[in-house]
Formats: sequence, structure tokens, C-alpha cells
Amino acid sequence: IAGRVVRIGDPNNARIRADGRTHGVEVMAIVLGWRSDQFGTGGQRSQRIDGESMLGEHRPSVELNGHVVMDPNAGGRVQASLSGALEAGPDGLPSAGQRVRQGQLLAYLRPSLSAGERASQQAELAELHIKAAQAARQLARLESLRETVAARDIDAQRAEAASLRQRAAALAAAGGRLALRAPASGVLSQANALNGQQVEAGALLFEVVDPQKLRVEALAHDPAMAQQLGRASLPGSATPWQLVGSATAFRDGALPLLFAPQGRQDVPLALGQSVKLRVAYGAPVSGVALPAASVQRNSANQPVVWLHDSAELFRPWPVQIAPLNGQDVLVRDLPAGRRVVSAGAALLNQIR
Repeated sequence: IAGRVVRIGDPNNARIRADGRTHGVEVMAIVLGWRSDQFGTGGQRSQRIDGESMLGEHRPSVELNGHVVMDPNAGGRVQASLSGALEAGPDGLPSAGQRVRQGQLLAYLRPSLSAGERASQQAELAELHIKAAQAARQLARLESLRETVAARDIDAQRAEAASLRQRAAALAAAGGRLALRAPASGVLSQANALNGQQVEAGALLFEVVDPQKLRVEALAHDPAMAQQLGRASLPGSATPWQLVGSATAFRDGALPLLFAPQGRQDVPLALGQSVKLRVAYGAPVSGVALPAASVQRNSANQPVVWLHDSAELFRPWPVQIAPLNGQDVLVRDLPAGRRVVSAGAALLNQIR
């Protein structure tokens, strides 16, 4: 396999001769080439030159619609457990986009109580305090008579005094404010909290996600497809995505499929973003994997590639194509021993 850089004609200044050669060259194009002895019958391995796969067996792909979802193990939501008013912590209320740590204080929630509920709670708390004081005094008397009182009576009185103190502390805490903390480390994708805001039970206040551990939920209409899917990719991204699970029940007429990235994401994604996922599907097909920019459309709207016959001589060649991933396409019907323009083909295609 050989590759080299050639010059192609500038479509604005080029002069086309009768033999098809162009002049006034300015624009650079990368040309890939392969020898005719590399074309054989099935079972050949994919060959690469400068990172681009050449002749070999490749699986075609299918495009699935999907959207970005949260990894349940790398994020979480903070909701109000009961109705109440929000209060800021010592560092104030966090905003969307702010990075937080697991267990970090986000806000306080003070429960809302009616006048009757608050009066009843205060009366019960006062009664518990009185009972706890009486139990403490009784325990002190029994301990002073330790020589004449059974040990089990002293232990029972000590347990009762401790129980009353704990009940009073729990009732007092129920009327105080509750601390709302981050369930995981990450970035706040939502922050719906204002100081003094009244919220209902179950209201979503904060949402924490890890931008590097987002997933894509795609939709398939054929249940058998999930058993034949391979790796996936997003347009413009080199990060492979792997199928991690598929639902067994249809939702809105489609079967949800969940994909996770295999490595660090090189394309920024946002929660809820709609994406197009290109997934390997079907039996391998023999052909040449070329960058999608190598394939152009002629005046008859047929897919063509530009063959580099000799210096400054290029010729369009009709081909059959099939999508491979977000960056490459599978090209068939290429003649053996020829070179194909892999960059700058769009400029060549403008020359008529």
C-alpha cells in the first residue's frame, strides 16, 4: 500500500484540456493506493495506512435514533422528601454547571407545618422532656440505693430514661431543617432551588451527572436486532460505543437499547440531547473502507469516487456504498491497482 500527496486543480482558475488534465493547481489532496495483488477472495484482513482501513471484511451499519441519558451509577437526583421551604447553606445555593462532591451540602429543607401541627408537636415535645427528667431523677435514686435495689431494676430505669431522651431528640429534629446533600460527584445539570422557595414533596431540586459517563438510549423496532448489533459510533467521534443492555418490553412502539462509551468521550454531550447512532449490523461484506469525504455525487446523483490515473489526471468512477460508521463508508466495485482521492474530492467534483 502506498500513499502520497498530489495537487489538484483550483475549480476557479483551472483550465481543462482535451485529455482531461487540469492546470493552475493550488489545492492539496491525499491519495491512497493499493496493489492488485491485495485483491483476493474472502477472509482477507483489513489493512490500514495512516490510520485508514483498506480492503477487507467490514460489517455494514444501521443508523438508530437515540438520546443521551444518565448513567445510574454515576449520577443522581435530589428531591424534596416532604413539603417545605428551601434555605441556603453556608456556601449559598449551587447553580447549574457547578461541580460538586458526593455528600456535599447543597441546601436545607425546612418542613412546612400548620399552626395546629406545630402546637401539637411542641406540646408532645414538652411532655417528653418532663418524662425524661422524671426518669433521670428516678434513676439517680435507684443508683443511690444500689445495695438494696436489684441490678435489673436499675438497668430497666436507665433504658427508659435513654428512650425518653431519644424520643424527645427525634421529635425536635423532625421540626427542624433537613440537610440536602449531593448523591454523587459530578456536575449539576439542573438546579431548581431558590432561597425561601416553597416546594412540594417529590419536587426535583438538583440533578448530578458525570459528563464522561453518559449513555445513549437508542430505539429499535425489531426485537431480533439487539442480538446482532456490534459496536456503535457517533458522527464526528472516534470513541466506540458498546451495547450494554436491551429492554424486553416495547415502549411507544420501539425497543430501547442502551449503549455506553468504551473510553473517554471526545464529543461533548448533554443530558437529553438527540443523537444519531451508527451501529454495526449484519454479516461482514468485502470492500474498501474509505473516508466519507471520498465519495461524491455526479450529475446523475450517483455515488462516485475519483481515481488518480496519473499525474494531474483524475477520473470519476461509479461505486456502490454502504455506511460503516460516522466517519467511513464501505465502497465496492473499485478496480484493482488504482488510487482513490481521499481528501479534496469535493473540489475535483466541481470540475465539469
